[in-house]
Amino acid sequence: MSEPAPASKHHGADQTGLRLIIGYKLLKGALAIASGIVIGGALAFGFGPKLQEHAARVHEHVTSAWALHAAELISKLTTPRWLRWSALALELDGAVCWLEAWALKEGHAWGPWLVVVITALFLPAEVFELVRSPRLSRALLLVGNMGVLVFLAWYARRHASRRVPRDMPPPPPATPA
Repeated sequence: MSEPAPASKHHGADQTGLRLIIGYKLLKGALAIASGIVIGGALAFGFGPKLQEHAARVHEHVTSAWALHAAELISKLTTPRWLRWSALALELDGAVCWLEAWALKEGHAWGPWLVVVITALFLPAEVFELVRSPRLSRALLLVGNMGVLVFLAWYARRHASRRVPRDMPPPPPATPA
């Protein structure tokens, strides 16, 4: 009977990277869902119209350009329709993040690929926003998402051949020759 191959010295680093991504996805999912609940609550308790009234007052009494833009933005973002869609989008985003974290934590072979595909779907929008309005935070978000994408694609390819399906029966015991 042969002994199992020794663990790679990179195995610990692989698992640390994976745990960091899982933790990030869990935290992001929780924040997105909580934000969706807060926005939904604001809508349910009538804060949207109150914010719109405040934005209208600010718009009437200020003269600086940035305050006028802020008041217009608040007015647009606090309509009941916008609040409903924002709450729904945040809650769906949170649920998808939790699905990604679960798939990675459970060790499903498709888990890293799920995160790769979902992350890659949003990269064109991130690049567009960075080009349209360059900011350090947008650049860091793009670099971070590219890092997650590259790491998980590498991780999935590297570990794909080592995975054994959970429902596969154990190999038969070796018989002495």
